[in-house]
Amino acid sequence: MDLPAVVAAYLIGSVSFPWLVAWWHGIDLRAVGSRKLGGSNLAAVLGVKWGAVGGLLDAAKGALVVWAAGAFGLSLETQILCALAAVAGQMWPIFHDLDGGRANATGWGAILALDLFASAAPAILLLVAVAARFLVKPAPTRVVPLAALLTFLVWSATIYEVEGMTPAVVAGVLIFLLVLIRRLSADLGQDLATSAPLRRVLVNRALYDRSELQERGAVPLT
Repeated sequence: MDLPAVVAAYLIGSVSFPWLVAWWHGIDLRAVGSRKLGGSNLAAVLGVKWGAVGGLLDAAKGALVVWAAGAFGLSLETQILCALAAVAGQMWPIFHDLDGGRANATGWGAILALDLFASAAPAILLLVAVAARFLVKPAPTRVVPLAALLTFLVWSATIYEVEGMTPAVVAGVLIFLLVLIRRLSADLGQDLATSAPLRRVLVNRALYDRSELQERGAVPLT
């Protein structure tokens, strides 16, 4: 059952709920805002309420594949593979020409399902970053993307501190690496065509999920 479960997880991950919510409102999310298939872009286009709906549904599918694999009696290693497949599906969805979102929400859903208690520390980190985004003036626009990336490493570090090296620790690191790869690679050619310094392009993408076009204001931040 392992391989069918992983394939099913990828297909579930390939369903972009933010895109579906936008489509329901008559909008192609790939053509507006930052053009990312994620809750943040949906929030920028339709408002925070709908952005939260899309983001929560994306998180739910990350949790669902882990819980379903566990319910079928599959091993922890297979549950982790299902989580990684769902994250990859959100990033490279077969239903959207392999061009999806960053999978932060899907990754968070997966780690919550894998170890709820270890998720407390990264949740605090993310909540502090979000609070700073809305409460500090002028609003810092880089803290949330940076915190979002680090949450997966903090989750792994929390488990490692208590249990030592486990499959879950490896899972958090792998999700972190997938998010990093997606940030660096998504539409990279457009940024390289601007002739911007490569180091600046890569740093902004990796740490802040910000393209050179966003840095120059040609594409809005979300």
